Amino acid sequence: MSNKITTDINSLTPGSIVELFELDLSAGSAPSTVPKFRWFNGGYNAELQEIVWQGNKYSGLPIEASGFEFSAQGSIPRPNLTVANITSLLSGVINDYNDLVGSKVTRKKTFAKYLDNYCYTDGYPVGGVCTGESGSDPSLSKDDCLDTNKNGSAGTWTEYTQSTCEAAAGPGIWYANAIADDTAHFTDEIWYIDRKAVETFTHIEFELSAAYDVIGIKLPSRVIVSNSCPWLYKGVECGYLGAGGAGGVYGWDTNNNPVSDVSKDVCAKTFTACELRFPEPLENPFGGFPGAGRRMGSVR
Repeated sequence: MSNKITTDINSLTPGSIVELFELDLSAGSAPSTVPKFRWFNGGYNAELQEIVWQGNKYSGLPIEASGFEFSAQGSIPRPNLTVANITSLLSGVINDYNDLVGSKVTRKKTFAKYLDNYCYTDGYPVGGVCTGESGSDPSLSKDDCLDTNKNGSAGTWTEYTQSTCEAAAGPGIWYANAIADDTAHFTDEIWYIDRKAVETFTHIEFELSAAYDVIGIKLPSRVIVSNSCPWLYKGVECGYLGAGGAGGVYGWDTNNNPVSDVSKDVCAKTFTACELRFPEPLENPFGGFPGAGRRMGSVR
């Protein structure tokens, strides 16, 4: 959460909050070439147009979102997201991609006063122009433009200014916001579609889950052991390159005794073994959890 947002929510007149949703089907069963869906809960902005935030175009769509509140007690939230389905657009997408199970939903929030400047050109409100993609029509959103998997290849995104907007096709109409700030926002929330709960001709309801609230996930992801390092010796996480023969020492054996033959250099995987290889002031990359032992000194 940015400092501006913190200041605003503690003020007497913070302003109106805009809630935005981004649906990434490629996190589920859809290929990475499928564009992201971006919606905001409403119809249009003050100019009766779609809105632009962080360079991305969001379409107005009736959405009901509930159950996002976190509590220190009880289970992890499993929010519900209900989306209008009057045009049956989502029904077609659902049929193609396994009810969208596993798709990533990003919930974004900011104050309306910080929304982007944008240019209304060619029938769309856009924050910039994308060039250099190998696909057909250029992307209308910044993230899609810069994504190597969307529209053939990554392009170059150039933000509109008043002069470049008014020189665009149409001609373009420039909508300025003097306090636009795409860094002023609440922390993004990442959720995943766990199941389709309801599908009718009017709406579709999804049940969401947190990234760590899914079947088969174990926390912590590795067992907490006080005096045993799981890293591969001299591997990436370990980072040890060898003693180099300084003072005739080419390493240490499993009893932490110095050896003069590098072939006998074997790590005991203990905290002491790691200290021998990474003496102070070097950072110790020991992968175990010394604090988990009640008497760490006796288990060295």
